[in-house]
Amino acid sequence: MTTAALEVGAASIATPAPFTPSRVVPPKRPQGRLRFAVDFLRNPLASIPQAVYERDFVAYDKGRVPLVWITDPAYIKMVTLDRVPDFSKAAQKRILGPLLGNGILTAEGQEWKWQRQTSAPMFRHQDLAAMVAPIVQATENYVARLSLDPAGEAREGSHDMTRVTFDVISATLLPGGTGDMEAAIERSTGKFQDSTGWTLLYALANLPQWMPRPGKKVGRQNIQMLRGSVHSLIARRRALAAKPDDLMQRLMDAKSPETGAQMSDEQLVDNLLTFYLAGHETTAKSLTWTLYLLSRAPEWETRILDEVHRVVGGGSVKAEHIDKLKITQQVIKESMRLFPPAPQFGRMALKDCAFGPHQIKAGTQVMIPIYAIQRHTKYWTNPDQFDPARFEPEKEAKIPRYQYMPFGAGPRICIGMAFAMMEATAILATLVRAARFKVDATHNPEPISRVTLVPKGGMPMHVTRRP
Repeated sequence: MTTAALEVGAASIATPAPFTPSRVVPPKRPQGRLRFAVDFLRNPLASIPQAVYERDFVAYDKGRVPLVWITDPAYIKMVTLDRVPDFSKAAQKRILGPLLGNGILTAEGQEWKWQRQTSAPMFRHQDLAAMVAPIVQATENYVARLSLDPAGEAREGSHDMTRVTFDVISATLLPGGTGDMEAAIERSTGKFQDSTGWTLLYALANLPQWMPRPGKKVGRQNIQMLRGSVHSLIARRRALAAKPDDLMQRLMDAKSPETGAQMSDEQLVDNLLTFYLAGHETTAKSLTWTLYLLSRAPEWETRILDEVHRVVGGGSVKAEHIDKLKITQQVIKESMRLFPPAPQFGRMALKDCAFGPHQIKAGTQVMIPIYAIQRHTKYWTNPDQFDPARFEPEKEAKIPRYQYMPFGAGPRICIGMAFAMMEATAILATLVRAARFKVDATHNPEPISRVTLVPKGGMPMHVTRRP
């Protein structure tokens, strides 16, 4: 496939003018072992050399364990779809396993398959449509609270979006979350993410898990706090006389097709935490980055506002409006291209294999840097520019499947992808119509890769209600 066939730039739209938002400046060449480790601990994206943004395959042979980055869509398809059994999620399980156990995100094989099959019915189209009303209600409640806050003071936008999406998931997929649980999850998740740099570095170097590392004790304490909160949630649900039909109850009632056994409380905690964290943390970060982009590109904010007035009118956003909010969705998709909520993932090769002409040995760490792939100079025109016109329907149709992966790829693609897009669309449309979000012009947050993509220094915003 030629470069021209893959390019999906902004040539067809003269206005609004594209602009270049905050980005990671990659090193021009692969670093030595010490420099690599230092940059990796500060921000794993900062250790990815410029060549990864330009080539299909880049090897790093200066570490304790062989490491390669792959960006060619055909290579990614091989790892995530064609030869799944030949690659292990060892590093991801080492990072997330202590928190998420053997839930749907970390499990493999039959254990993953039956958990996925149990959860999938909650994400049918007809069930999702019924969730738009509580999503919009949670967003409107947030907007109503704005009038109670002092005017002119900057708000932490990332915190606000986390609060909104927690309220959404507590009102839709997993009812029962409390304000105390929200605070515990936000506090503990932030501290857990801060400690993942060392965990991932140790995993990539194949160092034993018993080795001491900075943040290990604090990370363990926060994991215990998070899991304890969810154990309490399960206990409250078991005490209810009338059980609602939601994802939590379906997980509690599910039986393994192999053994007929139901999930233990530990397995329930694994999955409920996965859905709580993956179900609202990633969307919260996507909305945070989207509001930052709109603050820098007011022409696109105006286009969204005009679309909402045209499609929705004066009432609340409803299920029948979601697919018609096309510009709103273009903005969200372009935001997730520039700032993918899960910026990279990896696999370990279990046997010798080849990526085209490139041979690798068993034990090699294969990194799939979504952040770099979605800014790759071979696959995108002006890749660092914000231009939602890339996702006009006829252009989006030309983007290869494994070139744009904000929700992952292959059979392990995010089970809540449709829910997340619907949620983000409903929330953004409601927010833009109700208020203006402005990030100070001097604040250019570096994207930092943790479990999710977080803005360095947060996202302080001035929020004012529209007249």
